[in-house]
Amino acid sequence: MAIQIVTDSTVQLTAEELATLPITVVPLIVRIGNQEYLNDDQDITNTEILTHLINDTELPKTSQPSIGQFLEVFDRLGQNGDSVLCLSLTHFLSGTVNAARQAADMSATDVTVIDSLSIDRGLAFQVITAAKLAKNGAPLEAIIAAVDLHRSHTKIYVFLNTLENLIKGGRLSKAAGGIASLLNIKVMGEVVDGELQVAAKGRGKKFLNKQIDAVVDDIKVVSPAKVGLTHVDNLTTVSEISQRIKAALPGTLVTIHEAGPVISTYTGIGALAIEYYTD
Repeated sequence: MAIQIVTDSTVQLTAEELATLPITVVPLIVRIGNQEYLNDDQDITNTEILTHLINDTELPKTSQPSIGQFLEVFDRLGQNGDSVLCLSLTHFLSGTVNAARQAADMSATDVTVIDSLSIDRGLAFQVITAAKLAKNGAPLEAIIAAVDLHRSHTKIYVFLNTLENLIKGGRLSKAAGGIASLLNIKVMGEVVDGELQVAAKGRGKKFLNKQIDAVVDDIKVVSPAKVGLTHVDNLTTVSEISQRIKAALPGTLVTIHEAGPVISTYTGIGALAIEYYTD
């Protein structure tokens, strides 16, 4: 029997990856006023969430998938005897992994749940590798070992114009941010062992550009096998970053993604992330 890969909608996967690999995505939930949406393009688009972020006085609210959502997916995928490996976004940012674990305990399917300690394209690196190995018939132990390797060799940097959304959304404390009340503060965050930490802070766009340049310079040195660039209404900047990386490292796979509704809600307009995996 096969191993099916399950993940959540904070992952960044291309249409081709979703179409060709055994991956099922369970959506998180976005609430805007009294209206509830699934975090996928069919229920609410990235453009629609940007409109709310710009025009609404109150931020959208998000929540993890329900236990029932995961249970339905696990049971359905296991109907013919397949097992499931579920890779979830980091528990530091969501209770999604706990919902998946509770559903796994209830399901008749053989389900293994792993906290990726990652998010976005960093999560995708783990999911894609797991799905490719599963498609080729690799045993669960080998897949988990490959996922662990990806986790330990992935860097995620997030560049923010403000911490306001993260603090309002409860994903970063005021004490951790330490600078929420200051104007014109730009922030570089890093995901360390699953937790988003403030790595550098300063004033003005020049500061942020300097931090981005430093990360791009590091990429040129370490020559990662794959790079993911995610943005919130900031395509011009990530396109420039992509061109710089490809010029220096023509063989490196670089993908560009629009942040989904959940990530956009907490990072805010203009945010971008640089994520890369080194063999």
